[in-house]
Amino acid sequence: MSPSTSSDGKRPQEAADAALLHLPHELLFEIISLLSSTTDLLSLALTCSSLYSHVVPYHTEYRILRIRTLHPTLFAHLARRTDLSRNIREVHISERHNHTRGDRMPRSLVDLKLDGDPRLNGSGIPGTDGERLKALNVCKALRCMTRLESFTWEWNGVYTTEQTHGHYGSARKRVVINPMSESRFEDAILAEVARKPTVKEFGVSGPFGMHVNGPSADNKFEYPVWHVSNLTSLHLSGDTFLRTGNILPLCIMLSRSPNLECLTIPLEFKHLSILLLPNLKRVNLPLLSGSSTNVDESARVFVENHPGIEELSWYPIGTPRLGRGVLPRLRKLRGNMGLMRALAESDDQEEVQLTQPAIVPPIATPSSQPSTSGLSSAGPRKKNKRLSVIPEAEEAEPEDAEDDGDEDEDGEATPPAPSPLPLPEDDEPSSPSSPSAQYAPYPEASPSSPQLALPMITISAPPSTPTSLQLPSSSPSRLLRPLESLDIQGLSASALLSLGPKFMDRAALRELLILNLSSPDELRDVAQVFKEVRWVHIPGAYLPQEDQSPHPISLSVDEIVEILPMFEQLEVVRGNALWRAARNAVADGEMADEADENQVKNKVHEVLGVLARVCPGLKEVDHCDWYERRSGYKRVVVQRTLVEMPKVVSESDSVRVHMEDGEQDVEEVEVVSYSVRKPVAREYFDIFDGAFN
Repeated sequence: MSPSTSSDGKRPQEAADAALLHLPHELLFEIISLLSSTTDLLSLALTCSSLYSHVVPYHTEYRILRIRTLHPTLFAHLARRTDLSRNIREVHISERHNHTRGDRMPRSLVDLKLDGDPRLNGSGIPGTDGERLKALNVCKALRCMTRLESFTWEWNGVYTTEQTHGHYGSARKRVVINPMSESRFEDAILAEVARKPTVKEFGVSGPFGMHVNGPSADNKFEYPVWHVSNLTSLHLSGDTFLRTGNILPLCIMLSRSPNLECLTIPLEFKHLSILLLPNLKRVNLPLLSGSSTNVDESARVFVENHPGIEELSWYPIGTPRLGRGVLPRLRKLRGNMGLMRALAESDDQEEVQLTQPAIVPPIATPSSQPSTSGLSSAGPRKKNKRLSVIPEAEEAEPEDAEDDGDEDEDGEATPPAPSPLPLPEDDEPSSPSSPSAQYAPYPEASPSSPQLALPMITISAPPSTPTSLQLPSSSPSRLLRPLESLDIQGLSASALLSLGPKFMDRAALRELLILNLSSPDELRDVAQVFKEVRWVHIPGAYLPQEDQSPHPISLSVDEIVEILPMFEQLEVVRGNALWRAARNAVADGEMADEADENQVKNKVHEVLGVLARVCPGLKEVDHCDWYERRSGYKRVVVQRTLVEMPKVVSESDSVRVHMEDGEQDVEEVEVVSYSVRKPVAREYFDIFDGAFN
């Protein structure tokens, strides 16, 4: 018997599969339910046909739920099949017209006759009763998702309309449509999510909580979002989180997630400077409405207080003055030229000015609410936190009684304002005229101590009081951050060459967006300085500065074929440079817009063949067609396969196939082809919003 077989003649893997399949159906279903990844489920299903029937579609379709509306039929199905909905890990809800996330929902097991009944799912009942039944099915489905880990809900319900006012003309009016017809339905859905201790990722974006502004009539913060805790990723976007009355519960909610790693919060939130999240790695500070440069100071303190940030998206209004050594672990950056200059100048300061810490606005509290200082000094105090529940028509389910009163009692204190970071000791030499300067006194002489010869001291006038602290001559070396991705609004190649080496490691850069050029030579210089770039966006034209010409000049096909191979590690090319150059080449002096599209595509096909040969790592190039649903250009994906072909020997007069002893010599030949694909779906917690997909 072979050592690789068991006593019954089966291999170990076959024996393990047989033992697994002999388990009871309920136990096997529970074991498969422990797998969260769809890839692992598919790998398990492909092992044998019996496991395939257990996995597909009972598990593969019930892990991730991405929908563009609260579909009545779908949630009626999930509320009825609790055995399937309890295995869902992620729920992502967006607007009907938002296709950037992609759709993913169960279809195979949905009973359209039962779940599609308008009288049961609420779609056929007009008015509030129908909306109430829809929300009730959503709450039932969420209540059954005992393994839910991620929940997001985005609703872009803000738009403008034009209204005419007779002979006074027309005006634009801002209209806000709430995600639900009544606020109690929204609160009930979010309350089901807030009760789940398994949720680690949470996000709401849009006009949520428009009815919330401070505590309720009985002086309690009852909005369910304030009760979410123990998160690793949080996304908050909307006017609700900027209201003065909601600052206190928002700060308390953030303090209840000390392990937060990803945070998206509006830049207008003025209390950023008091937040301390030691594990924070990814930060997005979007500007929702507009503000002055005052918000930059709060964001600056926030960034300096979190040196562990690795990914940052921040568009400061001005040019913030960052301290030395800020963001030492930064790997991905998205912002504007003001932020890039601030990072380049942070380690290039000849003087360290005496600055005051950021002034934090006081957190407004209601007259009957205790002061924030009492929150930090007093012990934990139990609160009766009530989360909204929609009562059913006839009887309440037993889960409703179990969900009440499960909130934590800790975390009531507002985090204290952080003290300003101290400067390094070698950066603060004491001034002789400074009142804080300390001098070590000489020891008093005693009869038994030997007499010391003191040097002669010449007394002169004290130096003038300096207005700044001069750095010592042996200042620390410049900090080069390991930046891998750089997306700067309006970034030119000349600015990258002048500012980039001052604050970033040139060998670490992998992904780069270049938006402005003054000469093709600048691209050549970029390729020489940043040799590890694999993903690059190049503009289709450049504007020469020495000629003062108002018209941009397009890059030619020859220049593109010459410059791109200089990026030795190149894999992805973004931008319309290739298509613009091909259109100009086909037009041959005529209007480029009038060039035949078929001829342009044939020219691009020809150039792609050349680029695939001179750029051996090229994988993807932008297409000319715009895909409206994903808000991006389609992709031309280059595919390389090795094919065995007869070995060909070239001779001066002919080409023949080499044959020896009746056997034909073969060799591996790389065959290059390509296909056109639509842009990939964007992830909700991607702070760069798919910029480097």
